[in-house]
Parts: sequence; C-alpha cells; structure tokens
Amino acid sequence: MELQGSFTFLAIDGADVRLKSGGSSLTKVEIKAPVRSGKLHIVDSIATINLVLALDKLKTGNFFTEAAARTFIGGYNAHDLVFQGSGTHNGNDYDVSGNAQAGELDVEISLTITAVANSPEPEVELVGSAAFGRVHIPLPGIGTVENLIIDIDARLTVSEV
Repeated sequence: MELQGSFTFLAIDGADVRLKSGGSSLTKVEIKAPVRSGKLHIVDSIATINLVLALDKLKTGNFFTEAAARTFIGGYNAHDLVFQGSGTHNGNDYDVSGNAQAGELDVEISLTITAVANSPEPEVELVGSAAFGRVHIPLPGIGTVENLIIDIDARLTVSEV
C-alpha cells in the first residue's frame, strides 16, 4: 500500500495502541488503549495525523496495574488522549512529531508511520516514544518515577477517504 491521500483509522476490535513503560523503571507496564477515531493525510510528502485514544477503556491484563493506570490517568482528568502531529517523508516512512493532550496532560510524541506491505487490509504501523519526566505512579513500591519514558507501538487498519 502506498501512503498518499487521506485515510481514516478504523476503530475496530484489536485497534489498540500499546504504551509500554521503558527507561530504567523497576516495573514494566504495558497498557493497551483502543482507537476512538483518527485521520491521516499525506500530501506532497507531508504527513498530518490526528489520533484519539480512549483512555477510559484502557487495558493492562492485570487488575492491579489496570487500577493503577486508571488512577494515574484519572489524576489528569483524562478520558481521551488526542495526538496531533505532522512530519516529512523519510525513505519508506514518515517521521511525525506533535503534542498529545489528555485532560491536564500535555506531552510531545515522536512517531514513525510506515505502510504495512502485503496485509489483507490497508494498515499502517506507528512506532515512537514519549518522555513524561517526573511522575507519581500509584503502585506499591513504585511511587515516583524520575524519567518515565513510554514506548508506543501500533498496527492499525485504515480506510482511504
């Protein structure tokens, strides 16, 4: 699939963005947040993305970490994470950066967008990271984390508009 034109991210079962704690954290946490909506426009080698994740529907696969993640997100009065970014063509990829906002939270995110070849449905892969600095995570034994880095990974189905 060639990335050129306008696309909508499909909010279907399994359309999750994985957010994994990285850096030197003692506890690794993986959160899956479903896509609520989004658009990707690519014109003249410039990609513009708008992606909305449903933080109120996040999953971790573990009751305790899910409760902690929801408490952490709730502390920012956040229900949706809205990412808006843009960037240029770089080989087979597009390197985009922009801000993600969720309630009182505002963080810069850098993503690489790549078309997935040979998939039955048109798909794109998003890979990137965000640095949160110092945060308090409500898990026993964790508390404050000095440099929370989140790795972002998703493979999402798109529909040409």
